[in-house]
Amino acid sequence: MTSRTPDLSPLASARHRLDEVIHSPVRFAVMCALNSVDAADNATLREQLDLSYSLLGKHAAILHEVGYLRIDKSFLGTTACTSYRLTRLGRRALHDHLEALDVLVRGLAR
Repeated sequence: MTSRTPDLSPLASARHRLDEVIHSPVRFAVMCALNSVDAADNATLREQLDLSYSLLGKHAAILHEVGYLRIDKSFLGTTACTSYRLTRLGRRALHDHLEALDVLVRGLAR
């Protein structure tokens, strides 16, 4: 027996395409900020997005776990340096999420 899924409206379809990982305000802001550059260091992201060290670290780890973010750690002398960059998968996920948001923002007007 085959069950048939009803066709979804454009708004419903867009809602289902929203990425739960990206949708968090902090993760969304981090991904949008990184989308415009190749990479950014920890201090720049914290300052520009008004995030604490621990909050950025927590959300960066979540994005890293799903493969959306690459975290590079190095040392400049004895100072630890952390930089972040979106992966190809992360850029694609952000693009898809933004497209779904665009459909939702347009709402019922067609």
